[in-house]
Amino acid sequence: MSAKLYTFPISHFSEKARWGLDLANYPYELNPLVPGQHIQTLKPLVSDLYVPVLETDSGIVQGSGKILDLVEEKAFGSKASAEEKEMEEEIDNKIGKSLQTLLYHFILDNPEIVGKLFLLTPKSLSETVGPPEHFDLIALSLKRRYKITNKNLEVVKQALDECSKKLIEIYKTNKYFNGKSFGRVDLTLASLMGMLAEPKESPAYPWFSSVKMPDSFLKWKDDLEFDLLFLKIKEFYKDFRIQSK
Repeated sequence: MSAKLYTFPISHFSEKARWGLDLANYPYELNPLVPGQHIQTLKPLVSDLYVPVLETDSGIVQGSGKILDLVEEKAFGSKASAEEKEMEEEIDNKIGKSLQTLLYHFILDNPEIVGKLFLLTPKSLSETVGPPEHFDLIALSLKRRYKITNKNLEVVKQALDECSKKLIEIYKTNKYFNGKSFGRVDLTLASLMGMLAEPKESPAYPWFSSVKMPDSFLKWKDDLEFDLLFLKIKEFYKDFRIQSK
């Protein structure tokens, strides 16, 4: 059978896996899922119900990092160094996971935004969409999963800031993290922070451009002072995100 990649359309960890597979020209069938409804699809495959999940003839691979492990030599030309793997893990935890918590913190008070972002097919900005079915239950589940509390919000904001400032110093002098070519760290940063940089080449762009984000989110984003990273991410997407399905 052809491999199947299970994703959420707006998931930045899904995009990390998808981009790596595309760079490697790895054949797969894209299977986008609706959050909440994904449980029924994934339950027969994995015990922890999160995406991305790659179903192959030889087994199940879950998680963006493990999916990149599968294709990294074809995608990037060589295996990542220990330093690259360490930085990738830091970006996963301090940027990727922090942004999950922060995104839902900002949008869960706006069910119509959540409704649009959870669709399998994006709508236009002018179209109105209602909240997802069982929204109250979904919101409660998301708050628990991503630890959306006042205390944890401060923790993840600090983690995001620390990791981003470290990367800003690196990219001030380096075109690529490894100093040679586009690699795992560059792809990880671009895919996981893409929701803030908003490159038009991102597969999730039509969803995020279909909503007007809350003013609180826009002010928070403007105050970040991550412009150098946003420019670098747009550059990476323009130069390397050409295999998008």
